[in-house]
This record gives sequence, structure tokens and C-alpha cells, in this order.
Amino acid sequence: MKKIEAIVPAGTKDAVITAIKKVGVGGVTVHQVQGQGAQDPPLVGQYFSRDMIICVVDDPKLDEVIDAIANVACTGTKGDGKVFVTEIVDALDICTKKRGTMDI
Repeated sequence: MKKIEAIVPAGTKDAVITAIKKVGVGGVTVHQVQGQGAQDPPLVGQYFSRDMIICVVDDPKLDEVIDAIANVACTGTKGDGKVFVTEIVDALDICTKKRGTMDI
């Protein structure tokens, strides 16, 4: 399993979620976040507002989900966002106590 964290401008959040759900992703978590890119000038106390969309997918769906995010969120300009992928070693459904790969 992989965890995908996509940081996108707020205006593209709904389109990104729709695109990854079409690929077959079950659930998502959305956070409103702020930050600066590494190449941005040092603006003390000033950050850009973005949305972070988090989902967990089975390994075979990884490339399809990343492509769906990139196709919807890319405008070709600086600030379109980033996608980070990390390995999920284990997972637990708190209610059922099931561990490992589950309906994600």
C-alpha cells in the first residue's frame, strides 16, 4: 500500500478528488495547509494557502492515481503543487481491528 499526499491550489481540490475517485480510490482526507516552495523568495510569515489531499491506494493503482492528479491539477505554471508517495507498512481499522490491506 502507498500513501499519496497531493498538495494543490484550493481551486483544484474538487476536480482532483473527482479524478481520483473515478480511478477507484475509496476515501480521502483533506487538510487546508500553508507553506512556501523551496524556490520561493523568503517571505517571513507569509505563506501560500493550499489543500492537501491524502489517500491510500494498493500498489497497482499508484501510477493511475498519480496520473489522474497530474492531469487535472497541471496548469503549466509554477505553484501547481506537489505529490508525495510513501510506503504504508501496516494499517488498522479501529472498529473491526482488521490489519493490513483493507477496503481503502
